Amino acid sequence: MRITVVPASTKTGVATIKSLLSKPVQGNASEKGTLDLTGSDVVLVIIPPVFDGRDLIEHAEKVSSNIKTAIELAGNVKRLVLLSSGGAEFSEGVGEIKTNNKAEEILRQTKVESIVFVRCAYFMENWTMNLATLKGPDSFFFSTITPVDYKIQMVSILDIGTCLAEQLTDQANLRKKLHIVELHGPQKYSPLDVRAAFTRALGKEVDLRPVEKHHLHQFYAQIFPPTILDYWVEMAMSILPDGKLGTEYLLRPRGPVLYGRTILETAIKASCEA
Repeated sequence: MRITVVPASTKTGVATIKSLLSKPVQGNASEKGTLDLTGSDVVLVIIPPVFDGRDLIEHAEKVSSNIKTAIELAGNVKRLVLLSSGGAEFSEGVGEIKTNNKAEEILRQTKVESIVFVRCAYFMENWTMNLATLKGPDSFFFSTITPVDYKIQMVSILDIGTCLAEQLTDQANLRKKLHIVELHGPQKYSPLDVRAAFTRALGKEVDLRPVEKHHLHQFYAQIFPPTILDYWVEMAMSILPDGKLGTEYLLRPRGPVLYGRTILETAIKASCEA
């Protein structure tokens, strides 16, 4: 079996490849006609986020369409696995997650025998994207998830890689062409749990600085270009208890749930050491 990962440069792609011990395909998914998937039996698709100000939805649509075309031109791909996200069933009210909705919309039409969408929970490693504030004597990190004792589903990239590898190599016949699974961690965690994990990983006290709902726009304006700012603010708001992906949403899984084994402390420690 030949498995192709497109693109292979993302953290989740790397984790999956390590689990598969496979080789990535050559080409650029953003450029039409550059992908040659000839000989691939299974394809893993990852739509990485972009931060340069381009339209997020248009980018997701272009990449997904290019990959769909390449798969169908190859003629021999039997299974497509997409790294998606919780909330991908929504086309409104979930901000940046709408890129996964667009990818699912396009790729579900791909002419292959089976399609698997793996809708992942919040990445544990998201908390370590900016380690600069943790250096020095006054270590702290920001949390856009409030209140700080609010627990949500989180999953480690390590478990995502393992799950994707399993979905790519599973030879069992799926009951239907489209199969959607949700991937969670072993338990729910809160920002307070994240603080405790940082404290143990770094061997020192770490301060938690919550970003309240009414400050989200101002906070993200320091990070993202104005053209994509609203996408990230809306996504952050959707995760809060009263948001579209908040407390009520967490009570109703949209498909079979798979559970990773990596606990938050392990994921945080591994990221800090790296």
